[in-house]
Amino acid sequence: MRKTDSGTSPVSILLPAAGTGLILTLLLMFVGALLVQRGTLGEGAVTPCALVFLAFGCAVAAMISAKRAPGGKFLWAVGAGALVFLVMLVGGAIALGQPVHILRVLVSVICMLVGSALGGFAGAGMRKKKRYKHIKK
Repeated sequence: MRKTDSGTSPVSILLPAAGTGLILTLLLMFVGALLVQRGTLGEGAVTPCALVFLAFGCAVAAMISAKRAPGGKFLWAVGAGALVFLVMLVGGAIALGQPVHILRVLVSVICMLVGSALGGFAGAGMRKKKRYKHIKK
């Protein structure tokens, strides 16, 4: 039988990475909301914390996609970070009815790009696990 290379499709690279980054971002935002409710985190720190959580989630998504991508790792990393950002933007604008301010979106895009770049560089530097190293050629 011929082995097919099904692991390099864009869907199989971007979706797991973006899903992991999105779940991590939402989990961090939930923890931030709990800290605000308890009074540990002041209301003035909500916006900077949300930007840090977004950048961290995009960095994790970028790292995973850059590690799994066959080539052009930085573009895959930015694509995964952008996917996380777009899901958060569409989810906030449509599903939750939040207003969209252009300046806030631009600041969020900058945070996404910085997080994706850092995660992409970290993921591109990681080595892939060698499967079948016990088989000699």
